[in-house]
Amino acid sequence: MPEDAVGSADASVGPGSRSDGGRCRVLRVLGELNFGGTEMRTAELLPRLAAAGTEVHFVTLSDRIGPGPLAEAAVRQGGSVIPIPLDVRFPLRFLRLLRRLRPDVVHVDCANFSGVLLCLALLGRVPTRVAHFRGDDNQHRNLRQRAQRWVWRQLLRASATDILGVSPSALTCGYHRAWRDDPRCQVVLNGLDLDRLHRPTGHHLRALTGAGPDDLLCVSVGRASPEKRRWLLPPILAGLRDQGVDAHVVLIGPSDDNDEARVRAAAAEHGVADRVHLLGPRDDVGGLLRQADVVVHPSCLEGLPGGVLEPIALGIGTVAADLPGVRFIDEHLPGVTIVDTDAAPAVWAAAVASAAAHTMATDPDTAGRRFQSSPFAIEAAVETHLAIYRRRLPEIPPSVPVVKNRSRLPAASER
Repeated sequence: MPEDAVGSADASVGPGSRSDGGRCRVLRVLGELNFGGTEMRTAELLPRLAAAGTEVHFVTLSDRIGPGPLAEAAVRQGGSVIPIPLDVRFPLRFLRLLRRLRPDVVHVDCANFSGVLLCLALLGRVPTRVAHFRGDDNQHRNLRQRAQRWVWRQLLRASATDILGVSPSALTCGYHRAWRDDPRCQVVLNGLDLDRLHRPTGHHLRALTGAGPDDLLCVSVGRASPEKRRWLLPPILAGLRDQGVDAHVVLIGPSDDNDEARVRAAAAEHGVADRVHLLGPRDDVGGLLRQADVVVHPSCLEGLPGGVLEPIALGIGTVAADLPGVRFIDEHLPGVTIVDTDAAPAVWAAAVASAAAHTMATDPDTAGRRFQSSPFAIEAAVETHLAIYRRRLPEIPPSVPVVKNRSRLPAASER
């Protein structure tokens, strides 16, 4: 392993070794590990994948691993995190890692750039090569970006064995409009771990915010990035005030100085500075969410937004922008109030009041059972991942030794 790896693989991993004993070794590639939805959902899968005999290691394409939960979870489950920055040495370093680790699967979460990495995996003779599309962003405004994306997509088509999307729109926008004609493509929904959402918190939101017992308590969960549009929350709060509703809004998620300054400026401009509360990143999100009267998710760019799935799973009414991933959730579960992406704050405010009524009328236990029987349950995601990862492995039970009759082993072309 590179010296800058965090954690370590099994002691048997080395030049010429490979996974054995029925285990499957996976190498996941991400831009970086942080508090984003991709990282959170992946971290939640790891214990269940490990229990099923799947060993997962990670490569990040930056020289920093970041403070998120995924690095800790990877090491705790027997994996490692290896930063390999994208520079001129990257291809050689990545190929060396493949020779040392000998993964059965390379699974890349880098949109169409995944094609570059999967070509390297093909050169490294990795049998299963997975590209995973997470968002709906297809904005490539100049000729260079469009040409670059076209080249990456051709590489992906030539090298991927499986092409996944967190929603139909993620494949349509990220990969190709005609993805249904490609047998390698399938929708693999993000699984959500309800156990994490039911962990207790020692904090009471009304006490933290100074909200009165009759004030509407709005919560928004998401990282501080431009597409999350957190600066819309103060004018929505002012819209509620103008409609005679006293409310507070709580923002939970990793902060950014510029974004936070924009939120505070909007709060001051609309006269609601004392009712906007930025809590930053938290590890008790579920406990805080359960105290919300309504969740507001104004993001204008999502694949399958966890900021909508999480409150819906808890029975909390949620207002979100009209995006394909949001409509996909609405098709399967009740509780989403959809607002036009460019709607005025007053329209958002009216939707918030309506969504709060859903919260009042919904039993949390009923909402949880409904979610567990939906396609978004984490068990369904684990089952699908394992099926993809093990599809090209020799079908030999872990406790059964290899015998001379090799008729059950796949041909070399199938591995």
